[in-house]
Formats: sequence, C-alpha cells, structure tokens
Amino acid sequence: MPTQDRSEPPWREIALLWAARRCGALEALSTTAGSPEAVADATGIDPEAAERLVAALQSQGFLTHVDGEYEPTNRLLGFLTKTDLRSIGRLPAKLDAFERWVALPETLAGRAVPEQSDELRNELGRAAATDEASLRSEVTTAVHAAPDGDSVVVVGDGAGRRAVEFARRGWSVTLLDSEERIDAAEPLLRRESVDLRRGDGTEMPPCDLVVGIETLSRRDGDGAADHVAAAAAAAPAAVFFDTFSGETPGAALVDIDRLAAGAGRVHSVGTARSWLGGAFDEVSVEAVPSGRRSALVGRSIQ
Repeated sequence: MPTQDRSEPPWREIALLWAARRCGALEALSTTAGSPEAVADATGIDPEAAERLVAALQSQGFLTHVDGEYEPTNRLLGFLTKTDLRSIGRLPAKLDAFERWVALPETLAGRAVPEQSDELRNELGRAAATDEASLRSEVTTAVHAAPDGDSVVVVGDGAGRRAVEFARRGWSVTLLDSEERIDAAEPLLRRESVDLRRGDGTEMPPCDLVVGIETLSRRDGDGAADHVAAAAAAAPAAVFFDTFSGETPGAALVDIDRLAAGAGRVHSVGTARSWLGGAFDEVSVEAVPSGRRSALVGRSIQ
C-alpha cells in the first residue's frame, strides 16, 4: 500500500481565509460573533457549515476558544486593525493576491480588476514584515554599487524599511513614492533620519545612488525606461531590485501577479539591460543572497 501524503497544500489556508472573508464570517468573528451560531445568523450561511468553518479557522490558529466563545488570535490581527502597518503582517496582502487570482478569468477577458478595501495598507503591511536578512542583503548589494557614496534616493520602498537601513548605515536618505504610500508610511518614519518626498519616480533629487524596489515591473515598457533615465540623470549609480524574465526564478508567475493586479509587467532581462545600457556605462545583473529578486545594476564611469 502506498504511503499517504499528509502534507497540507499551501493554498488551503489562504483559500480558507478567502472563503471566510467572502461570506462575511471574518468580519462577524472580528466584531460581534463569538460562536458558529452567531456567525450563521450574521452571514446567512448554513449553521452546520458555519460550525465547520469556525472549527477549521481554530485548527489553523486564527481563533481560540475562551470562556465559551471564539476570539481572534494574533494571526488575525492584520484583518482587525489597519492603524499601524507593523500590525498588519503578510496574510492580508496574500489574501488580496489570492482574490485577484480567483478573478483572473474575468481579468483575462478584459473586465476591470476588482477593487479591494484596504489593499494599499495590506500591501504596505506585507512590506513592513519583510524578512530582515533579505532587506539587509539588498541594502548591502546596493551599497557595493556606490562604495564611496553617502546619499541615496530609495524609490518604491513601501513601508521604508530599506530606507531606514540605509540611514542606520550613515547614508543621507530620501524615500520617494506616491503621495498615498508616503502618507501611509509617514507615522513609522517620523523618528527616522529619512527625508520623505512624494512623486512619481521620474523626478529625483541629485544623489550618489538610486535604489528602486520593484519599480520596473510596476510600470509598462515606456514608463520603466523613463524611470531608468530619471535615475541616471540623478545619480552615477542605480540598482533596481526586481523580477526579470530570463533571470529571476518564478518570473512568469510574478508576471501573472502583475496581470491580475492590472498594472505593470515583468520585463525580460535583456530589455531591462538595454534601458540601463543606454543610460549607464556599465551594466550587470547580480543575485541577492537571501533575496527573491534580482539586482540590475548600472554605473557611470566618472
């Protein structure tokens, strides 16, 4: 008899949360409902199904049973409060991505990407929870591109954790991002030595180094090329941490993420190198230890 595979498919937990959110059970459990019966009353789902759903959420550590009622655990904290980006964690953004993939057949048919509440804050919450080793590796890789530099413009850094790491290493740091993203990240950065600037990524102050975080794949071809040209006009060195087809593992699936989100695309490494080759004297592609992105590096000979 063959050995039974008892490993759990990784998608089941996020699909469970998706179903609970779609039927209203997550909202009910985070506000007024403390029992399967109350969940059924609040959502209109079958009482027996509500009991099984609550049991599954408890089994995955999202609920705990206290004094006869179910209460959310810290694993659900990111669904309960959005005030502090650091409390949101990775799960809400993962659930938003799953929601977009579920809607992908409609998106492929040309329908608008569904809007999701709190999507921006969920994305920034995921960024705030970036693995420490990964972000330090990215900053170290970037520093090697401008070993004599002391000023950097960091673009698209979400919650600003890489910008903070640069500042702690003694760099003069400007964090450049859209107005809504800077507004959301500002409370986390008030005590940090980081200058906040709102913009679209094509107007950068002069500096020694520009660092872009997924700024190429968030733009179409023309927008990405303009972004590279702006970086070259601002600094003699630039590093873009991103996913490139023909270079980064999993690039094709990341490209579908962009398609599902309705913005940007994964560019080929050859195309991206050509953009930097037209703006910098030296271009290289480097692996990032502990990182899931590739580093595309451009340097001007001075």
